[in-house]
Amino acid sequence: MGDNTITHIEIPAPDLEKAIDFYSAIFDWEIQITQPGAYAFFRIGQTNSGGGFDTSLKPALEKFGPQITIDVENIEETLQKIRENGGVVTLPKTAIDGDHGFYACFQDTNGNNLQLHSIS
Repeated sequence: MGDNTITHIEIPAPDLEKAIDFYSAIFDWEIQITQPGAYAFFRIGQTNSGGGFDTSLKPALEKFGPQITIDVENIEETLQKIRENGGVVTLPKTAIDGDHGFYACFQDTNGNNLQLHSIS
């Protein structure tokens, strides 16, 4: 019986190689190409959770659709890696009201809009 945990997300990747290069450089995700030129699985850390990069999906406009947030140790360092690898920072590190840490927003090399979160 499941515990209702989200265990798989799919990130649009019209250019699969760009997605693989970007996310492996930024987050060190383990990526396995299952359908060359069409689909790749990624696993986050030592978990069974992760998702896929799918060339058949199209990126949503900013502020549309579900929002994906990735926990990181240091938002500033991660934003720098994002810039260095062709991503765009769309919102710098910003405090979250109620002592919930910080977040920032970015656009990846395929045009997807995602968020980062950290405690400090």
